[in-house]
Amino acid sequence: MLWLFQVFALTAGLYGCQTWATSMLSLHASSTSQPHIHHTCFLRSLLGVKKGTRTECLLRETGQMPLFFYWFRCILRFWNSSLKSNNGMLHAVVRADLRLVTHKRSWTHDVLQALNHLPTSQPFSECILAQTPISISSFEAALRDHIIQEWRNLHDIPPHEAHSTSRIQRTYHTHFGSLLSNKTGCWDDKCSKRPPLPHYLRLDLPQHLSRSLSSLRLSSHKLRVETLRHQPSRRPYELRVCNKCDWHTVQDEEHILFDCPSRDLVELRKEFRTFLDVVPQHSVSRLRGFFSQDDVAGVAKYVHACLSCFA
Repeated sequence: MLWLFQVFALTAGLYGCQTWATSMLSLHASSTSQPHIHHTCFLRSLLGVKKGTRTECLLRETGQMPLFFYWFRCILRFWNSSLKSNNGMLHAVVRADLRLVTHKRSWTHDVLQALNHLPTSQPFSECILAQTPISISSFEAALRDHIIQEWRNLHDIPPHEAHSTSRIQRTYHTHFGSLLSNKTGCWDDKCSKRPPLPHYLRLDLPQHLSRSLSSLRLSSHKLRVETLRHQPSRRPYELRVCNKCDWHTVQDEEHILFDCPSRDLVELRKEFRTFLDVVPQHSVSRLRGFFSQDDVAGVAKYVHACLSCFA
């Protein structure tokens, strides 16, 4: 389904974007556009996660790049094509729009404003002002690295610490997201141009098991670390303690899978102990080690059984 979406639906979301998408060339700016809404709704429906699932995590989990990435690439390809065109009228329009560069809502103004958000935007901005072609491959690598860098910035910020960044995003990055490469413009050491798809989404798992894995990984569950985040009187993170035990510990993914002394969860650990014995008890990221096991179906069955205790 993800492949079919990439082939057919994505192209529909690019139609004519060279003219109407210039003001939506960032994740925040594009978030209210209809193509973006349809894109994320499809992904949430496919994984069976809730409407409020964090967009950045959703895209990375499904191996997708945000739509604005493709819009930006199409717009700069259109720029190159307009410069190569033999149409004198088109050249006159380009020159006229360049003279309006300081006016909001002009094509050139919007594109340059979007480029300014990239740390390495100067060469591309200079090309537009000088009416010269832009290297699309260099631009793609720069924009992709800008998107990846927002994840790299979370490397040293543990999920349990108070910080201005999203705790959900940090939890996903620390425990579940594929390991990032330090190479410019690469998601992993294989130089993938899109986020690598998690192994469980490449398997033919029963839908209820696949959706349980997605729900746990994307914080789309009914654990108190998540449910008490959205109540009218929102509780601080450290007060979202487990109501199945008296440990006064935050009821999060790690607690219910490995630690909670609740009778029903203890019985499940006994039943699925072969999947738990291989996970170091004092590892910094037990969740990452747990989910990296080869028997994905067995891991999914255990996760589904644990989450069923909180249905």
